[in-house]
Amino acid sequence: MTNTAAPTTLSITRRGLVAMVLAGGAGMALASCSSNGGAAGAQAAGSASPVQGGTLYWGVETALPTVNPHLNGQDKATPILRNVFDSYLYRQESGEYAPWLASSYDVSSDGTTVTLTLRSAVTFSDGQPFNADAVIANFTKLTSKGYLSSIPSGLQFLTSFAKLADDKVQFTLSKPDTLFLLYLSTPASTPLSPASLTKAQTVLESGGPEVAGIGPFVITAFTPKSELDLARRPDYAWAPQALAGGEKAAYLDKVIYRTFVEGSTRTGALQQDQVQVASDIQPLDVASFSKGSGFAYEREYVGGLPYSLYLNVSKAPFDDVRVRKAFIKGFDLAPIIQSIYAGAFDQAKAPISTKGPFADPSSLSGYAVDIDAANKLLDEAGWTQRNADGLRSKDGKVLTVRAVSSSDFVRESRDQLNIAIAAALKQNVGIDYQFQIVDSGTESVRAKANDYEIFDNSYGGADPGVGLDLLYSSDPTRGFIARGKYHNPDLDALLDKGRFTNDLAARKETYKDLQKLVTDNFYVLPLYQTQDNLASVSRVGGITIDPAPGQPFGASRVWLAQ
Repeated sequence: MTNTAAPTTLSITRRGLVAMVLAGGAGMALASCSSNGGAAGAQAAGSASPVQGGTLYWGVETALPTVNPHLNGQDKATPILRNVFDSYLYRQESGEYAPWLASSYDVSSDGTTVTLTLRSAVTFSDGQPFNADAVIANFTKLTSKGYLSSIPSGLQFLTSFAKLADDKVQFTLSKPDTLFLLYLSTPASTPLSPASLTKAQTVLESGGPEVAGIGPFVITAFTPKSELDLARRPDYAWAPQALAGGEKAAYLDKVIYRTFVEGSTRTGALQQDQVQVASDIQPLDVASFSKGSGFAYEREYVGGLPYSLYLNVSKAPFDDVRVRKAFIKGFDLAPIIQSIYAGAFDQAKAPISTKGPFADPSSLSGYAVDIDAANKLLDEAGWTQRNADGLRSKDGKVLTVRAVSSSDFVRESRDQLNIAIAAALKQNVGIDYQFQIVDSGTESVRAKANDYEIFDNSYGGADPGVGLDLLYSSDPTRGFIARGKYHNPDLDALLDKGRFTNDLAARKETYKDLQKLVTDNFYVLPLYQTQDNLASVSRVGGITIDPAPGQPFGASRVWLAQ
């Protein structure tokens, strides 16, 4: 086919938190001028119309170790990298693709050949032309040994690539891999100038001013994990039509991203006008940025997979489906979510994010709270004894299940959420759930040793296929973090069926079946819908959300009233 269509951290003491949850979890209502819709749009603020010029400071949580888009796999780096690096295709919220740096694309009837026709008169920021030779140079680098692509799954079934003409490149796949089209729409495959690709390895590993891309801004300075300075590229003219509406170069002269790991520091910087935009606002701070406060607040669901608990079925006690079922049905999640997040985050409605076309909320119909049934299931499974703390045991062993979580990924009050779940499970059904926070090295060692019962994870992205492969596949070349160790042939077959086709309608049905399978087997407990949120001073306008991933689309349409 030929396609040429246009394109949060709530501060509560552990004792107070447990008391709140066990008392029913009545949380305070929190109003915000937020949106969970999917349409691309601009946040209305400040001037009624765009203003040219100015320097914008944007505070972020994410510490960037590199700004080479090929090597940086951080989900929250994407909105930052989008300022400098365009992609071949633009992923729409519907799951379809529109042209971007490619003026059109063609997929063969068997799905194994993808041909890109490239836009003309496009140049890299260092002046080099964007053409088939540049694309070939990039994919030669991306597939070279030792160049660690941030999304290796996108290249897994790529067997060859060739220049057909100065404006045409053809890719051949061993299987009709839909994730290759996704890959072509991400920063991970974005073209760098051929001259940049010849830089020293240390330069490429860091990125920075010496690495040229195609985007509305260029990098002028980069301090890893601290600050990224960008300057407007005046001749830029290639943004996706769906987002830019025909506009070309950016409004702002400069954008400076500064990392503030602590949420309270980001909030304070925004309130003191040290930054004009701040991402990842803590739940308790949202009210400070409500309508009429002199600030604007925006939140948007993120695509991919929600924050969930994946139960390890390879060992006791979760090798017994009765224990898995009791764990999931043995407490009421809704009041806990309300208590922790007070409306700033929402309970997950499916194993796949409701952002995009694939979620099936009906898959959770078997997860209704039933504490009596949960206790009966544990009795049937032989966990009949109770110790002085009310915890169940069998053969002298307490019914303990442990989530081992790297401290690098404990954000958005996840520790407090899991503590609250543990309190409810202990009181309701006598399960000893422990949420253990460790350093990344310890987490890796314990994962390899299978020394855990639960894996907590969220995986963002425009398409859930990547996360589903990573978290469920029995194939070690695909299931890099499949810590549930499901090894279910029916599940693997559905993963293949959903990945190896470009038929969107068929993928929707397949992922509906997949969600039913993982919930019928009580493999996973979705907890909350992940999101991106931000606040800005009132004189900022034009913040645009990319509807497929649910993230800000850089700062190319942003303006700052003086």
